[in-house]
Amino acid sequence: ANDMELHACDLAQAFIQADRLPEGINGRVFIRPPVGYNEDDDTVYEVKRPLYGIPSSARALHLTLAKWFKEQGFTTAGFEDSVWVREAGGQYAHQLIVSAHIDDTLMACQSLDTLQQFKTAFLSRFDGTDEGEVTSYLGCELIRDRQKRTILFRQAIYAQKILQLYGAWDKPSVKTPLEPGVRLSKVDCPDVVDPALHRRYRGITGHLSFLVTMTRCDLAFAYAELSKFVQCPGAVHLRAAERVLQYLRGTYQDGILYSDPGEGKRNKLRGWVDSDYAS
Repeated sequence: ANDMELHACDLAQAFIQADRLPEGINGRVFIRPPVGYNEDDDTVYEVKRPLYGIPSSARALHLTLAKWFKEQGFTTAGFEDSVWVREAGGQYAHQLIVSAHIDDTLMACQSLDTLQQFKTAFLSRFDGTDEGEVTSYLGCELIRDRQKRTILFRQAIYAQKILQLYGAWDKPSVKTPLEPGVRLSKVDCPDVVDPALHRRYRGITGHLSFLVTMTRCDLAFAYAELSKFVQCPGAVHLRAAERVLQYLRGTYQDGILYSDPGEGKRNKLRGWVDSDYAS
């Protein structure tokens, strides 16, 4: 509704740029020398900077970003610790909203000049690149129509890759993810799972999980049903998974459309629950 400018920055080797955690919070980490180094068997190295592969590195990066954002006058947006807001005033003439996800940072502001000023400050503290106006974020496409005041958030490219990977691109589409009236059951689980079937089933459900998490809530129920049998799927379960791909073939360009409801109005989120088979 505010028609903000939406830009992104990408941090280079983000974890390495994080400050070391204080001792007592996984602050000291030791590793053995890499293969090929001529060291004694009892030699270990202390890690001076957070590295990829160390569980505490993500927390170190979060705390480093949080410290810098606070110094710039930002506060977290309610309960969401990865979204930061700075109200207009002081060195920045307009409100800034920043979302940080590991090395991908999304920035919104009504003023392009203020946004550029903030990006300059951000990239002087952290090594990274200015990605400019956002067209994709976290593997999702952002298609913006500023005249109609809409943003479409979708994963059409990712969905197309899934369909081609599992040979469903040339198959006919269907209108529903699962066949109406059919309930998957463990009765159809075999005593011994076919390895090829198992790999294909796990692959399909694994790829669907990213779609469900990000932009395709219409696949959530089907994905939840398929996930129940991921350890021991049978032919019936695989056919159900492949049907979801056929549904995806006809809807792969769908996503979440955010629109401006008009002056003085707000978008309302509506939903419903079918409590049959509730657990």
